Amino acid sequence: MLSDAESNLRVDGVIKKIVIPTDGYGLEDHVIRYVARAFPFADFYVISVINTYERGVQLTTLLYKEMKESAEKAVERGRTILEEEGIHNIKTRVLEGLPSKKIMEYAKKRDADLVALRVYSRKTTASAQRMGSTVKNAIKRCTTPILALANECEQYPIKNVLFTTDGTRRSERAKNFAILFSSTFKANLEVLYVMQDENEKEHAHRVLENAEWKASFLNVKVKKTLETGDVVKKILEHAKENDLVVMGTGRSFLFWRYIGHVTQVVCTHSPVPVLLVHCIKKRWEKRISRR
Repeated sequence: MLSDAESNLRVDGVIKKIVIPTDGYGLEDHVIRYVARAFPFADFYVISVINTYERGVQLTTLLYKEMKESAEKAVERGRTILEEEGIHNIKTRVLEGLPSKKIMEYAKKRDADLVALRVYSRKTTASAQRMGSTVKNAIKRCTTPILALANECEQYPIKNVLFTTDGTRRSERAKNFAILFSSTFKANLEVLYVMQDENEKEHAHRVLENAEWKASFLNVKVKKTLETGDVVKKILEHAKENDLVVMGTGRSFLFWRYIGHVTQVVCTHSPVPVLLVHCIKKRWEKRISRR
């Protein structure tokens, strides 16, 4: 039997507020349409950031005016697309500063549940080191979950979620989110652990069984999958069978934060959206009790 706290997850666990950064060049159009169709009952915040920290660019009055007009057109384009999709809970805002920092600050100020970003698609190469500085820095530092979408996707409503785990603390918080998300959207959850060698088998089984046990309290159906081989290859193979991938992110070394190779490659190659959950605690984690 579910506790009162667990029962409340079904009510207030829905993604209610989504921030969509855009530059107005049409590259984010598929992202805007996707979130409108996947989360039609959310409030949408379309923002565009005037980069006043562009290296080597002298911000003259004329240039600033052009950049501001471009940003205003960008948010209006985003609003138009959302309205075409039947969305009316829309707010727009033009900000100034370093884009990744302003995106992070705005999402935090609005208490957003999701930031939707476009990433470059890398279909022809396994190298994914170039995601774009704004996207990469936002993923590094933003504590709000980030939905990264490289390709057009029409797999909605979301009925099958893939959660990838290595059993670390970073994965633990992403696991809580994946369970909560799956419960809210009444989706099936596949939990994938990719081993590097057979010595991990006992640990891997414990991780998978714990995820299944924890999900059972929210009546989430779990498919446990244990694979051996290349982590990226296995994740992408299973992504094709699901509507969304959930991964943990937020590694740090001393004062530096970075994005792992696996995260970069999956984000830029996945045929479905990738939802990145930062390792720092968010308010949603308080809604799910530790097991």
